[in-house]
Amino acid sequence: MTSFYMFPGSTLRTAAALATAALAGGCAYNNTQLHIDDTSTPNLSARALHRFGAGPGGGGLELEVSSVHASGEQRLGAGATATLGTQVVTGPVVLNHSARVQHAQLVYNHLLFAGRPIELEWFAGGAWVNASWESMSSSAADPRLSSQASWYGPAGGALGRLRLAPHLALELRYSAAADLSSGLDTGSRNSTELVLAFKPAPWFTLRAGVGESRSWLRPEFVDSELSVRVRGPFFSLGFEL
Repeated sequence: MTSFYMFPGSTLRTAAALATAALAGGCAYNNTQLHIDDTSTPNLSARALHRFGAGPGGGGLELEVSSVHASGEQRLGAGATATLGTQVVTGPVVLNHSARVQHAQLVYNHLLFAGRPIELEWFAGGAWVNASWESMSSSAADPRLSSQASWYGPAGGALGRLRLAPHLALELRYSAAADLSSGLDTGSRNSTELVLAFKPAPWFTLRAGVGESRSWLRPEFVDSELSVRVRGPFFSLGFEL
């Protein structure tokens, strides 16, 4: 004999409530990405390099620190939401963003073809990134959105150098890092620079040109994603110890 079990009404109501909560929770992950695209902010960095051995080429240890500050405006459409922490803003409003991204990395640097017209460097190691974010709504009734988060993970990249004169070179460099500190894909950073490098002394290099830096961060899983893109003049000081 086949028997059937009927769920009591209270169980059905509980299941329906859980399903509704799950759907509502799923909607929380559909927050609008908050982004800044700043084309007028300089990229600033400093690097210190210690090359192993007596020759100009080969391996070495490099420390780099950099900082960018970006600002921008974003329109939030009707019904769209932005969430950071416990604060939520719902459109239609205009958000004024401000962000600062600080970056430090310690890498193994290897120089190839030292002393030739074209040189190549590759590097790999680890990076640490700290990002702070603030958004102000055009509506005085809305809360201020803010977030500050740090992460660390692997970093690497490459640099190509074309020597134009004994103390002057054209350099193209790309660097990237990804967040592995939380075990989730919650952050990344990359930068590109095209500069003229002037080396007035064997231990000192001044670089100036143009650069772009991109950072992506999700502070918490249910928060809005944060995206920062900065393009503008690039300035860097280099020291060989």
